[in-house]
Amino acid sequence: MRSPALAAFAAVSAAALLACSGCARSPSAALLASGLAAARADAWDDAVREWTLAVEREPGSAAAHNNLAVAYERRGAWDEAAREYETARRLAPDDAVIRANHEAFKARLERLRGKAA
Repeated sequence: MRSPALAAFAAVSAAALLACSGCARSPSAALLASGLAAARADAWDDAVREWTLAVEREPGSAAAHNNLAVAYERRGAWDEAAREYETARRLAPDDAVIRANHEAFKARLERLRGKAA
């Protein structure tokens, strides 16, 4: 069984792939990259700030919404994470990485809620 920290790292690794796809033309590419650097440094508040700006700059970026969801999840902001994952899925319904991140999030959240009951 994977630890929550390892799961978060895996999610950020997946986010890294999204951050790099189409970077050359993306108006939010620098923000995606700086958010990724912050996440790798375990600076989740900084990652949220960068990826929030990326979403504001490019609201149609599924990568930005996915990455922001990962950061919210890491901070324990479950409702915000769910909202961002849902937006990312709506924007890129066929993206396997986003789908996997979202499904893993829902499973972790279900386990957490089961332990709290």
